[in-house]
Amino acid sequence: MKKMMKTTIHNVIILDKSGSMSSIARQAVDGVNETIASIKSMQEKNPEQDNDLTLVAFCGCELRVIYRAVPIGQVRPMSERDYRPCCMTPLYDAMGHTITEVHRRMQAEENAMASVTIITDGYENASKEFSHAAICSLIEAYKNEGWLFAYIGADHDVESVAYSLSIDNHLRFDKTSAGTRRMFGRFNESRQHYLEDVMPSMGCCDMSEDDKKKILKDRASSFFEE
Repeated sequence: MKKMMKTTIHNVIILDKSGSMSSIARQAVDGVNETIASIKSMQEKNPEQDNDLTLVAFCGCELRVIYRAVPIGQVRPMSERDYRPCCMTPLYDAMGHTITEVHRRMQAEENAMASVTIITDGYENASKEFSHAAICSLIEAYKNEGWLFAYIGADHDVESVAYSLSIDNHLRFDKTSAGTRRMFGRFNESRQHYLEDVMPSMGCCDMSEDDKKKILKDRASSFFEE
């Protein structure tokens, strides 16, 4: 049997908890928990994976770090106490602080990859530390390292915002109970297909880091494609 390298997968979810998300708060919590269960199931079936989860929920009051690089086997289900929507949408600050911290952590690792998912129902309106240009620059740099970015949104021009942030993958969802469930189902299915495609290369002992990054970059640009 061919020996495979262990691959660390940093799963990052940046979840809007501004006031307008109140109408689907229960569905958002349920959807995140379905995603946690999906990640756990994938790792159980694929021992060459070493998944962790960073989950943050943001509004104008706080950037609430629910999990910071917690091994997926130790992650408990998210509760409604973790997610109480209110106030504004400092999207750029939430993205900037979260992804730069994950990037710093990855510098000391070998054979690691990152998947970043942003879920929001509105436009940026309250950031104070990161500008649009700064976020675009970070995303472009991290995409060149093979990072996957997905922008999932409702109640605004999702495609336009995603492209303005240099994010190739976007998904619009209806902000209803059924629409939110469908969105999380589509996301988890896409994640499974993505990992099935890239993991053989990531686990290959004979492939260079540059070649692995190229494969990740090429596949990341079509995350939601059938």
